[in-house]
Amino acid sequence: MTRRRVMLAAVVALGACGETEAPTPAAVPAKLRPAPAAMPRLTRAQYDNTVRDVLGDDLALPATLEPDVAFEHLLTVGSAVAKVSPRGVELYEEAARSLAAQLAGKPERLAKLLPCKPTGPQDAVCLGQFVAHVGNRLWRRALSAGEVAAVAATATKAAAALGSFDKAAEYALVALLQAPGFLYRTEHGEADPGHAGCKRLTATELASRLAYFLWAGPPDAALLAAAADGSLHDPKVRAVQVERMLADPKLRRSVRNWAGEWLQLHEVVKLSKDPKVYKHFSGDLGASAREETLRLVENLALDLDTDFRQFITTRTAFVDRRLAAIYEVPAESDAGHAPVQLPGWAERRGYLGQVSFLGHAAHPVSSSPTLRGAFVRRFLLCDFVPDPPANLNTAIPEPSPDAKTLRQRLTAHMNVPGCSSCHKALDPIGFAFERFDGIGRFRTLDNGEPIDTTGDLDGVPFGDLDTFAQVLAGSPKFRRCVTQKLYGYAVARPTVAGEKTQVDGLAAAFAANGYKVKALMREIALSDGFARLACTGGP
Repeated sequence: MTRRRVMLAAVVALGACGETEAPTPAAVPAKLRPAPAAMPRLTRAQYDNTVRDVLGDDLALPATLEPDVAFEHLLTVGSAVAKVSPRGVELYEEAARSLAAQLAGKPERLAKLLPCKPTGPQDAVCLGQFVAHVGNRLWRRALSAGEVAAVAATATKAAAALGSFDKAAEYALVALLQAPGFLYRTEHGEADPGHAGCKRLTATELASRLAYFLWAGPPDAALLAAAADGSLHDPKVRAVQVERMLADPKLRRSVRNWAGEWLQLHEVVKLSKDPKVYKHFSGDLGASAREETLRLVENLALDLDTDFRQFITTRTAFVDRRLAAIYEVPAESDAGHAPVQLPGWAERRGYLGQVSFLGHAAHPVSSSPTLRGAFVRRFLLCDFVPDPPANLNTAIPEPSPDAKTLRQRLTAHMNVPGCSSCHKALDPIGFAFERFDGIGRFRTLDNGEPIDTTGDLDGVPFGDLDTFAQVLAGSPKFRRCVTQKLYGYAVARPTVAGEKTQVDGLAAAFAANGYKVKALMREIALSDGFARLACTGGP
C-alpha cells in the first residue's frame, strides 16, 4: 500500500488571545462573543485513550508521536494551533500500521471489533460494515457512503492480493488511523437557531467536545446515539448526558490530565538536580512528585468532592518512601503513595509544599524566589509575566558580607535597570518559599543566616508559606485562574476577549458551589460558550 498523504500540515490559527479589551460598564453587560471554529489535534493522552477505548486496552501503544506543544500553558490548547512536522506525519503512519497489525495478528482481538461474520476473504459487504462501525467510533461521527467506499476500496485490493479478510481489515484500520478524521477533532459548526448570524457545534462535534473534556477520550455509543438523532442539542438531554459522564470512572483520567497540563507535570517528570548538592535526588523523583500532585487533585476534586482551595492549604500529603524522606515524615506504605498528615512546624502546605512545585520552580543547584514567584503568577494567578530580554544580564550578585542570603542578593539585584519591575512583582512572592531548598527540603538557614520569608501578594502581607497559602487560596484571582484553565482545557482552543464574561460567570458559579471542581466541570459543559462558535455580526 502506498503511503497515504492524508495528514493536514497545519491547523487553523485562532483569534487574539488574552483579555485586553477595556472593561464593559456594569450598566451594559457584555455579551458572549465566542471564538471561531477550531481543529484541535489529539494530544498524546487523548490519542492513547481513544485507541484503548475503541480498539482495546491490551495493545502496545506507539512509543513516539508528534510532540505536544503547550499554548496558554495547556497542551490541549496547543493542539489547536501547533503544526505537524513531516516527521510527525511519518510517526502517525508508523503508529497506524503497528496498531492495525496487532489487531489483525490476533483473530480474537479483531473479532471483537467486527459487526458481522465474514463469509470469505473478499466479503465486501462485511468489510464495508466493519469500516462504518469502527470508523464511527474512531472518527467520532458516522462516515459517509463515499468515505466508507474509499477506505474499503484499498482494503478490498489487499484482500484480493493476500487472500485474507483479516489483512483487508488491517489495511482498513491503517487508513482510518492516519486520516485527519481520527487525528483531528474537526469543528465546522452549523447555523445556531438561537443566535442569528452565529454558529454552534454540530451535535456530533458537541459529543466529541464533551467526551474529550470529561473523559479525555472518545464518546461512547450512548453519546454518539444522542448526537446522531440531534437530541444532544436539547438542554435537558445534554444535562442528562453530562451527569452520566460525571459519574463515569473515566472522569478521573480527564481530571488527572487537566491537572498535569495546568501544573506542567509533564515537565516535572524531567526534574534534574545536581546530586552533589541534593543527596536526596534520584532520576525517578520527578515521576514520584508528579504522582503526589495528581493524587492530591484527585482526592479533593473527586474522592472528597470538596473545596478545591484546600489544594493550596491542606496539610494532607500523598507520599511514597522517597518523598517521605524529603518531607521528614513517616512513610505509611512500603510501596506507592499513601496519605500522611504533615507536621505544622515545617510550614509545608498543599501543592506549594510539594516537590513538583518547589523542585520544578528552582535551579539545579539552588532555590529561586524569582522562578517560584513567576510560577505562582503565571499558573496559579494567570498573570502575564514576560520573559526577560535576550540581551539582559540576569545574573545576581555573588554572596558577600553585606548580602549573604539569596534574599539579600536579590534585593540588591532589584535595583539593576531593566530588572526592577519584574523582580518586584515576582520575588516578594517567592520569598515565602525560601525555607525550602531547591529540592523541597525544609531549612531555617541560608549561608549560615536566618531566612526571612515575609513578603506580600499584590499588597496583602504574609509572614511565611503557612500564611501565604491562606492569602493565595483566598485570592479571587486564584479562583478565576482555576476556572480559566479548566475552561480552556474544555474548549481545546485559545480563549478570546469575547469570552471574558463567560469565564467570569463560571468563576462566580465555582465560588457559589463551594469551589468544587466537579461542579465547575458541570457548569462548563452546560455553558453557552462551550457549544457556540463565532458570529458574523455579533451574538
